[in-house]
Amino acid sequence: MKQFLRVLKFELSNYFKNKSFVAVTILLTVLAIGGVAAPTIYQAITGTGEFASESQEQQDQGSQDSQQESQGESRGKLILACDAAMSSLPADIEQLMPGYEWEVITGTKEENIEQVKKQVESGEVHGGFILEDFMTYTYVVENLSMQDSAEQQFSEALKLANRDRFLSEKGVDAAEFELINAQEPQGEQLILGKDSISNYLYTYVMVFILYCLILFYGQMIATSVTTEKSNRAIEILVTSVDSTSLIFGKVLAGAIAGVVQVGLILGGAVLSYRFFGSGWGGILDMLFDIPMASWLTFLVFGLLGYLLYAFLFGMLGALVSKTEDISKSATPVTMIFVVAFILVLVNLSNVDGLLMKVGSYIPFTSCMAMLARISMGGVAVWEIIVSAAILAVSCLAVGWLAAKVFRFGTLMYGNPIKLSKAIKQLKNQN
Repeated sequence: MKQFLRVLKFELSNYFKNKSFVAVTILLTVLAIGGVAAPTIYQAITGTGEFASESQEQQDQGSQDSQQESQGESRGKLILACDAAMSSLPADIEQLMPGYEWEVITGTKEENIEQVKKQVESGEVHGGFILEDFMTYTYVVENLSMQDSAEQQFSEALKLANRDRFLSEKGVDAAEFELINAQEPQGEQLILGKDSISNYLYTYVMVFILYCLILFYGQMIATSVTTEKSNRAIEILVTSVDSTSLIFGKVLAGAIAGVVQVGLILGGAVLSYRFFGSGWGGILDMLFDIPMASWLTFLVFGLLGYLLYAFLFGMLGALVSKTEDISKSATPVTMIFVVAFILVLVNLSNVDGLLMKVGSYIPFTSCMAMLARISMGGVAVWEIIVSAAILAVSCLAVGWLAAKVFRFGTLMYGNPIKLSKAIKQLKNQN
């Protein structure tokens, strides 16, 4: 235990005395706090309202300006050609499409096509609509611009005109129908379990943070082991310190450093939102209003998952003698973790599905799958206990194996050693 504590203290000292580590931690914490507080600070300086409200006001103003423009100055001249039997329709279309100048012609289909084409090509009108019947038309235009909304407006106006015509034929007042049609049912939600829609965002963020944490610190541990091996410092360490204490000390030190760093960043953002969150108008509540159960799951399963992969990365780091060989040696573990991450993300919309349930008990995926299920789905207490127990036992087993391979690999130099060969050599020694 003394050797383990000595290694743990030494490794933690290396992390917290590392200027880059401290600088990155401070920088990201300040950015997290400042980013959350920015809207409130901006409002205090400028005296404006909430960002969300201001944005909504701008949208409403833009909508009003658009309506005024459509009802005021002419937006262009259009020609409407139809059969004499549809003579009542053009007046309805003109009323439903204010802002355009209209010219209405009637005649046979051939005459209408010829007349509309002629006026469009000559530039007398912006475009023309040739009605074949009450629901079929042809839009004629010289050059179709991306900003041309005439056809879309005409299609909507034609639909409304035909609806009103149908209601009139049936003896139904169009105004009363519109009043009834505009009424919306009033409903409330009574959620007895989890609201997956509201919890999706923060669950996604927490899974992604765990993904970055494991990859970043896993690679850091592997690099640390390989660096010590390449400069021969590892030879002194393994002869004076038990290999189990050595690798457990390195891995746990990385875990503590990671928890401290991420805790400062996330804690700063959460506290900043508590004090300055009003500037966001509540739009980030679903991201920062995280239940304690999700935080505890993130801490327990995230820490166990980190330890599992950290032991693997540390073990693989001992099998190579050069830092440039780490990526090749660690590729299998990295691929397993990336695939596990993708599987969890893909199934976030179905956390109660069979794949997520199975993944909750597989050590390589349970740290993320169980987090998603607890945050967004229904999980029994016994499932959480069993999953955590399997993951904890797996960590100890992988840690024990990592200590054996670590001692064997650190004393081997030259070409990278395959994990299968290292395990085989250990069996022969026993």
